Amino acid sequence: MSGLSVVIPARNEEGNLKGCVETVLEALDGVIDDFEIIIVNDGSTDGTGALAERLVAELRGVRVVHNAQGLGFARAYRHGAGLASKTYVALIPGDNEIQPVSMRAIFEAVGTADIVVPFTANQESRPWLRRLLSRTFTGTVNILFGYDLRYYQGPCVYPAGVLRTLRVTTSGFVFLTEMLVRALAAGYRPVEVPMYIQPRQSGSSSAVSLRNVVTALKPVARLVWDVGARRRPRR
Repeated sequence: MSGLSVVIPARNEEGNLKGCVETVLEALDGVIDDFEIIIVNDGSTDGTGALAERLVAELRGVRVVHNAQGLGFARAYRHGAGLASKTYVALIPGDNEIQPVSMRAIFEAVGTADIVVPFTANQESRPWLRRLLSRTFTGTVNILFGYDLRYYQGPCVYPAGVLRTLRVTTSGFVFLTEMLVRALAAGYRPVEVPMYIQPRQSGSSSAVSLRNVVTALKPVARLVWDVGARRRPRR
């Protein structure tokens, strides 16, 4: 395979960012030699920006861009992906919740299919309400589009050329699902990789909430209109 750009969106992740970058470097070691790590400091109000600058000075292949104001996770990721110079683009959130062995497995799968699709394998580590909402959302997407994936909200790896052609109409919670469904509908082949998560060292996540799931209904309905229901990916 060719090189890999790893985009790390980070907003107020001062307590997690260094560990995240170190985990990425450890996972890349011996797997992918041609890489770059792009930290997107998304308007952080803590020491995330200063920490990112220190990491750039200390570590190979790391660079940072600073958003003066927070654009949100989706737009921060798209900003970083737009700067990527390698053949493939990976998303790794700056919260350092992905276990090192899983991150390595994700990187090892790059090039084995068009898209690497991680799914959370230890859902029992999540609060019960988050598990319920996640399973309900995943099941609904599978029913609507005729797929059988285990997860739609994971940090997928795309070819850079594919990523830049994917239409994204929302910057909300469901943007990862929209990207993946559009890619599958276009015929790109997925490979699923189990991903084990670990507790954050600092802060808390609001990635899945009842409010997020409710607000996702409109973009999902638009997606059904755009790409059609019950279309299956080519294997």
